[in-house]
Amino acid sequence: MSSSTEVRNQIGPLLDRLIIQLDDEGSATQRAYFARIRRSLYRARHDWDLATPIRELSTTSAVGFTFSSDADALIARILEKAGALAQELDQPPLRPH
Repeated sequence: MSSSTEVRNQIGPLLDRLIIQLDDEGSATQRAYFARIRRSLYRARHDWDLATPIRELSTTSAVGFTFSSDADALIARILEKAGALAQELDQPPLRPH
């Protein structure tokens, strides 16, 4: 499985749930922000295409949004997964000898 597919499979459903949560809460600006990240994530076909959505997810706290406890829990889980996946993507591929 390619890295972009793995990232979509791990982060995509969490982003979908977050977007629904933000929509239910009436947080249109935050919803639009994460919907844009989700589109970028789903359009990624190669590892280098993942840099933008992963970077945007990792800088979410710098944007200055305030979230409900439910949305905040989802964001924390997304950031945890994004961080782990970013580390995996930065690792050079193992070469058999």
